[in-house]
Formats: sequence, structure tokens, C-alpha cells
Amino acid sequence: MTKRLFLVLILMLMCPLSLWAAQDDASFIYDPKGARDPFLPLITPAGAIITQETDFMVSDMVLEGIVSDGRGRMAIINGSLVQEGGTIGLYAVQRIDADRVILLKDTEISVLQLKKEE
Repeated sequence: MTKRLFLVLILMLMCPLSLWAAQDDASFIYDPKGARDPFLPLITPAGAIITQETDFMVSDMVLEGIVSDGRGRMAIINGSLVQEGGTIGLYAVQRIDADRVILLKDTEISVLQLKKEE
């Protein structure tokens, strides 16, 4: 008798859960636009907190690589792929050379130099 009661209780508990899980699965759509990338750090190497509003400074940017194909160059800065005319944070990518990237913020020009391996 206790086994039968136990099975009835389990079935009673599972039935509402399965009905709830089946309800409106298609009604929720996740839109990542404007959301923070969860794989990017929250703190810069200098110790400043990175937010979407304040963004990051040139001193916190690391030029990790430059990729070139037949159509032009792209740079990898802090794990993000950028191209000429694009932006990284509040900085516009003005030019990508073979070993450096020139950034522009308002009237301030900054250069990120690619470090050579020794």
C-alpha cells in the first residue's frame, strides 16, 4: 500500500511540472542586442571597472593581432575583431597598418602598436 501511495504522489507532483514546462515555450525570445558579452572581463588590467557607458581607455587596449586578406586588414583588439571605419568602444578605427592601429576619439589620435615576439 505504501508503494502505491508513493507512486501516486510522484505522478501527482510530476504532472503539473510537465504541464507548466509545455506552456508557451515559444513565447520567450532572447534578444542579445545591447547586452554585455559574458565572456569579456568586467575589470581592465589597470583595475578600472568596464561598463558599456564608460567603456575603456586606450591604455587598457591590447592589439593582439592583425589579419590581412585580399580586401584589406582587420585587427584583433582585446579579443574583438575590428576593421577600418569600425569602432571599438568610443574609438573609431581610422587606419590599420601592418604593425599598428590608429584610433580616433573626438580629436585625440592614439596608436596601438603590435608587439613583436622575441
